[in-house]
Amino acid sequence: MNNIEKFIDYYKKEKKKLDQKLSFYNEKLIIEENPYIQKNLTYFKELNSDGKLVRGTLVNLGYSLEKENQEVSDDLALAYEIFQTAILVHDDIIDKDEIRRNKKTIHFQNYEEYKSHLSEKEAMDVSNAIALCMGDYGLYSANKTISDSYQDNPNLGKVLSYFNDIVLKTIKGELLDVILPTKSKEGEMNPELLEKSIIDIYRYKTAYYTIIGPIVCGMLLAGSSPEKIKDIEKFGEEVGIAFQIQDDILGIYSTETGKVKGSDIKEFKQTILYSNILKTTYKEEFLKYYGTESLTEEVIQKIQDILMQSNVDQLALDEMNKRYDNSLKILEDISWIDYEKKELLKGFIEYLRMRNK
Repeated sequence: MNNIEKFIDYYKKEKKKLDQKLSFYNEKLIIEENPYIQKNLTYFKELNSDGKLVRGTLVNLGYSLEKENQEVSDDLALAYEIFQTAILVHDDIIDKDEIRRNKKTIHFQNYEEYKSHLSEKEAMDVSNAIALCMGDYGLYSANKTISDSYQDNPNLGKVLSYFNDIVLKTIKGELLDVILPTKSKEGEMNPELLEKSIIDIYRYKTAYYTIIGPIVCGMLLAGSSPEKIKDIEKFGEEVGIAFQIQDDILGIYSTETGKVKGSDIKEFKQTILYSNILKTTYKEEFLKYYGTESLTEEVIQKIQDILMQSNVDQLALDEMNKRYDNSLKILEDISWIDYEKKELLKGFIEYLRMRNK
């Protein structure tokens, strides 16, 4: 098997195991007498199902870099997946998304219920408030899962500390993701600060949350050293930034993201594509369409055409590949990771690089 086949084989085995664990958690989650609470826990359960479970797989892979008994880290992998769902609930409120994982979002399901007997504003306010509560519920449920599962583990304190730092970094990234579009529309962003802030989003909201966090949490549970953690942080930052650039490209071009097509355009999302188009003669034409409320197939096609004509999409693709290549070089220089695990991590990078959604 080549490296990507090795990773996919490993991933399938881990996903099958974690799917079962997640299903058990979800069934216990909805045991609730109060019908209003139960209904929304059911919404959370639905959203908490059918995920890719890549982050949970990375938790177990991180643990296996130090110790082979991976079942020890299964509950930590479960907690990380619950954390991801909770963050998505909050993200959907912020982005006003109606679809997530090809399902109706929690706030939108509530909105559909309450709009029949409340004004639109009142229905939106109460549905957002309910979803906010459910996102908070998920965050603390993840934390409780870790605390309950590893209360006798001497590494619990380090794991919780790092896990909560990942949560804080994710919130920082989300905060910038919310602020930048408004500041850009108002013309208050200088180009250097804009580019720095976009990379900060990539670093906090993606690299740490998606790549570094799960691997390092698994390593810490296994008793890993600060020196090894720094190696993975350096490696994971390159992978994570590449992953987010790729996500931004797919956000414009892909029809298989599990979200509303073209939602990045409607949200005036601040990306490397956006910051680079501002440096070209296509800027004014691009801004006629980017951020429009009336998102149509024609608008999406126009944005795609401008990015291709300006070569901005290719520049983003080149930066993505450079980052992925850098991560492979960093990985090659890490002497303490054995050959088999390096092959899995290389396969993981190639798995990410070839994705289309």
